[in-house]
Amino acid sequence: MIPIAARMFCHLQEALWGRNTFSVLKDLKESQYWPREKIKELQLERLRKLVSGAYAHTSYWKTLMDESGILPESIKTLEDLKRFPLLEKETLRARKEDMVWRDEGRRLQFIRTSGSTNEALQFYTNSNREAQINAARIRGHEWVGVKKHDKEVYFWGSPAEVSKHDRMRYVRDFFVNDGFADGLELTPGVVSKLVKQWKRYRPKCLFGYPCSFVFTAQAAEKANIDLKELKNYGLEVICTTSEVLTDLDREVISNAFGIPVCDSYGLKEAGLIGHECTHQTMHTMDEQIILETIDPVSLEPTTGEGELVVTSLISNVMPIIRYRTGDVVTLSDKKCECGLSLNSIKISGGRIADFLVNKNGTWIAGYSFIYICRTVPGVVKFQVRQEEIGKVKVLLAVDEHFPPDGKEQVKEKMRKRLKSDDEIMVEIVDDIKPAPSGKYRPVVSKVSEGLRGQ
Repeated sequence: MIPIAARMFCHLQEALWGRNTFSVLKDLKESQYWPREKIKELQLERLRKLVSGAYAHTSYWKTLMDESGILPESIKTLEDLKRFPLLEKETLRARKEDMVWRDEGRRLQFIRTSGSTNEALQFYTNSNREAQINAARIRGHEWVGVKKHDKEVYFWGSPAEVSKHDRMRYVRDFFVNDGFADGLELTPGVVSKLVKQWKRYRPKCLFGYPCSFVFTAQAAEKANIDLKELKNYGLEVICTTSEVLTDLDREVISNAFGIPVCDSYGLKEAGLIGHECTHQTMHTMDEQIILETIDPVSLEPTTGEGELVVTSLISNVMPIIRYRTGDVVTLSDKKCECGLSLNSIKISGGRIADFLVNKNGTWIAGYSFIYICRTVPGVVKFQVRQEEIGKVKVLLAVDEHFPPDGKEQVKEKMRKRLKSDDEIMVEIVDDIKPAPSGKYRPVVSKVSEGLRGQ
């Protein structure tokens, strides 16, 4: 579809679904340059509205506020937000029906997501909330030169998403210049077909999981496929999401495709949280959220790295107040060269469930093990698992380039990283499948998840 027609259909689609997305987008493109104090005033205004709605229209929040001695009119500053207790995933899961304001807007929808740890999480959304999230994502893409009407391919997949991707969905996506490619199963043969499809479709942007692009780069190298040729067919940028994009993976993807790689970060239950600009600063959606960090064990506030706590200022339909995400990040208010007034976030450790805990009690970011396994030749996929303290298992899917002493190399590098005498087991497997959610988990630690909040 030509861009001008795709733009028209985008506006029509949003209007038919009762979403004022492009009106919100216009406001966001103005507020992103506001002075910080003005943005804080907007946050406070929206926080007070959120709290008032929660108290008046949801039984859960009214009861909690009454028990905590919090009245809507007592919210005078942003610091008053900390009077609310932390919201746990288990509470959101168990009390969702008591949290929803069903008449807040049009098209109330019930959403189910498994998340990266495959724990079922259900929540409500509506047109008002979705318009805000869509507008924020469009704005983020525009920071890296991609307009909503430009051709884009969503490179991911899960059993649920694929089954819903029927003929009507294909037709709708065609009219708004959205394409789809399954990133679950990748082999040299599949990659060859995908590259041919992308050359015909001529997307400006590929959007998907980092692991899908890394696997594509590896498969393309084996099949002698030059991914850089896609630049001649209009590809300008790759945007990643859902998993931690390490510096190493960014380099692998960028070198393979010959174009910039920009990352984004969000949660379905909390909306879009951050999107990178061309300077690789991940700016936060400050008009829509308030962010805090806490120590995941003591729950005390932190000024540096810590577990992210989110308050969504745009989710009046189902208020999300001081929600523990389980993700380890670092927040910053340092000014970026791009000129935006928005703060920034660095996904510094991934999910808490993706940390290993050694015998000495030290928490080690799981994504650091990516560097270990990528420095050993022939490692195609890997996964580090920890079921109990003192024992770590490494699964490796390898090819013909894996050396005879490869297992010992991995063990030695793991020992140096763990800095303890944990028992390390390395097992060669045929393949490592993505989780049912479609996301690839390089680290799975039951220990860190069990220690969370104790």
